[in-house]
Amino acid sequence: MSLNKDGRPQVVIVDDEPNFSESLQMALEDSFVVSAAHSLKRAREMFKKSMPDAILLDIRLSDGNGIDLLRELKALKQLPIVIMMTAYGAVDNAVAAIKEGAADYLTKPLDIEKLKRELNVHLENRFLQERVTSLDRELSLIKPTFKTSGTGRMKEIVDNAKMVASLNIPVLIKGETGTGKEKLAEWIHSLSGLSGEIVAINCSALPKDIFESEFFGHTRGAFSGAVANKEGLIERAEGGTLFLDEIGELPESVQAKFLRVLEEGGYYKVGETIERRTVFRLISATNSNLADPVRNFRQDLFFRINGIMFELPPLRERREDIPLLVSVFVKEANDSYSKNVLGVTPKTMDYFMKHSWPGNIRELKWAIHRAVAIATGDMIDMDGISANSGGSKKTARPEIDEALTFNDAITGLEKKYIEKALSETNNNKTEAAKILGISVRVLHYKIKQYGL
Repeated sequence: MSLNKDGRPQVVIVDDEPNFSESLQMALEDSFVVSAAHSLKRAREMFKKSMPDAILLDIRLSDGNGIDLLRELKALKQLPIVIMMTAYGAVDNAVAAIKEGAADYLTKPLDIEKLKRELNVHLENRFLQERVTSLDRELSLIKPTFKTSGTGRMKEIVDNAKMVASLNIPVLIKGETGTGKEKLAEWIHSLSGLSGEIVAINCSALPKDIFESEFFGHTRGAFSGAVANKEGLIERAEGGTLFLDEIGELPESVQAKFLRVLEEGGYYKVGETIERRTVFRLISATNSNLADPVRNFRQDLFFRINGIMFELPPLRERREDIPLLVSVFVKEANDSYSKNVLGVTPKTMDYFMKHSWPGNIRELKWAIHRAVAIATGDMIDMDGISANSGGSKKTARPEIDEALTFNDAITGLEKKYIEKALSETNNNKTEAAKILGISVRVLHYKIKQYGL
């Protein structure tokens, strides 16, 4: 909003009645900087030099129709606030003006106090819209960072990710659960220069019976309960990045259709017969071997998504990153819980460096968060870690119960792992499945099997 030096918005009256314009100008000058144009020609000359915040535009002028000027203004990058005025309160004129982008439509004689209120409301809304846009622009410049020391095995991954970020080639990220696959995808997208957003889908979290509808979208009446048209996730990814986490869980019924999207760019919404087109950058992630025939993953789709592969090593194989990650997570936890923990004791860091971290970075993150949440001093010590991790500093050798068969022992261990994962995630099955390295569908089956 282009405020004047004294902080008042600028308003231009476009009306061919000088007496009316002058009286309206005087009535508004206590709140706005007001000027007038008595013809469309004069208004166009003024707008070439400077565009006001709001325009009070008469429909019928001596040299043309005000709606024609409205259409010209509509072609601008941002249409000023335009309130149409007329002594002829025809409904068709009102509809035409609103359709062309007018903010409002008032009939003469004008209610000045109502006009002032209308102007202030529209200008305030415009200011808030501009502020939100500005903040969005600022936030878009804050690139998400992929936390790594950039040494060891991670150096090659970071260097190659930077090289391919701007290339329209599919990326497949492999790695154990919790190694940071989604963070790497977000970082690659941030470096890509794409104007669209990154749309993330966890393929194991969407139920099979609604997957196609969520993925491609649907039309109203396509099935029972489809009360309105729905935008699909691939439609939302237009011009940006589509990130498919746990792509190995992509339903077989969708795999062939998705392959066609990647090959030809065309797809159909559920219940629609008109083909739609889309363009997006694809990044996929998996913690399993998609080439294994047991997975029932189409090999032609696997070859299509496997343009560039990054295999993230588990945290136990990139221990040089642990001190950096600890520092990042301590700061993050401080912000979350309004704490001021400075770091971890040397003894605790030594424990972190030696621990195997089966849950990888995610396990480390929540160990830090739990410790910071209950910390009473400046430093995190081993007591804070042990009390919240459910573990001990030493890993005991398993005792063998000779009364149990091997299968019974494995079943009991599996049940304990599931119970522990559900407990640590407050029964969040999606997060628990990630920790366990299985799909949500398999987890639901196991919960039912063990009566958990």
